[in-house]
Amino acid sequence: MITIKVKFRESTIKKKKGTIYYLLTRNKEYREITTPYKIHSHEWNDKRSLIAISNAEYQRRYELQLIENSIIRDIRHLQHILTSENNIDTIIKLFKKIQGESLLSVFSKSVTNDLYIKNQPRTAKSYIASVKSFLRFRNGVDISFEELTPKLISDYERYLKEQQICNNTISFYMRNLRAIYNRAVEESYTEQKHPFKKVFVGNDKTIKRAIDEDVISRLKTLDLSSKPRLAFSRDMFMFSFYARGMAFIDLAYLTKENIQGEYIIYRRHKTGQELSIKLEICLKTIIDRYSHNSNGTFLFPVLSESTQNYDSALRLHNIHLKKISGFMGLPKPLTSYVARHSWATLAKKKGISTQIISESMGHNSEKTTRIYLSSLDRSVIDDANAKLISGI
Repeated sequence: MITIKVKFRESTIKKKKGTIYYLLTRNKEYREITTPYKIHSHEWNDKRSLIAISNAEYQRRYELQLIENSIIRDIRHLQHILTSENNIDTIIKLFKKIQGESLLSVFSKSVTNDLYIKNQPRTAKSYIASVKSFLRFRNGVDISFEELTPKLISDYERYLKEQQICNNTISFYMRNLRAIYNRAVEESYTEQKHPFKKVFVGNDKTIKRAIDEDVISRLKTLDLSSKPRLAFSRDMFMFSFYARGMAFIDLAYLTKENIQGEYIIYRRHKTGQELSIKLEICLKTIIDRYSHNSNGTFLFPVLSESTQNYDSALRLHNIHLKKISGFMGLPKPLTSYVARHSWATLAKKKGISTQIISESMGHNSEKTTRIYLSSLDRSVIDDANAKLISGI
């Protein structure tokens, strides 16, 4: 018969935390499973083989409770394996497999790796940020999917509100965590228990990020001849606007191969959807302006061919736009997203239908419309964009 005991090993370094481990025994055969759980020697009750929670201060008591819950979960997994297996080495191997694949951080890494392979880096980074936030709430202690309950998720939501995180950011984290959880359900790592059913996953109305037509006209004609870096960011903003609100990440990764005849044809990084944009004169002018100093295959000198650090490029672009906003005396700073939002808002003001706007920008939010309406003819979208930018 195999027995399982929870043990504590003190650190050889004074005042450093020791490690919890599991001791599996059968006759005179011993095996250890080291855990990631660290506690101080005074937090361990050796006689009872338990963590001494009651004497700890409030915050540390919460952290110790999380560790104890994880230990209970691990022992339950080991006992479940014991019902069908009696070889110690096999038990340990199976336990490590279950422990890894059913843990949030481990499973989410496989999901994000898959997203990077599918060229969806922004979604991957959103998932990573959301998991990091949740693990901060957990004081770094990982959790299995079966431990995700409506109460725990509600506690996490309350924690975020106490941190003065806005509702839309809370919703952003919750939607991403729910997507990871649902993926785990689909792959049979856990059963569907709807732990996110009580939390907010919608969107609050936010301050409009669009700018008026006259502001865009002022930006277009702003004299930045003595500030070439700011002029470049202004031109990228205008290109994004002229190109039906092209996302900055799509603009940054445009290559010369994306120019096909009188069209720019590319796939959105976010959705993989193919879009084609007619090369209006204003777009050609900006392309020609930077054709001599673009990096390698890229259409614009936004990214370096060697590093391709998009995050740094986006950060610099927004810094430049903020400086330009100051020169123009704008109450709110311009960002890369303002160009996209402004195109959609001005299109709506000019009477262009929501469906045409949706098709033009590569949105997938007009799902109901698309069920019973076929995709629009390219010329309809081209005419809509030409109509909009002709007034700038």
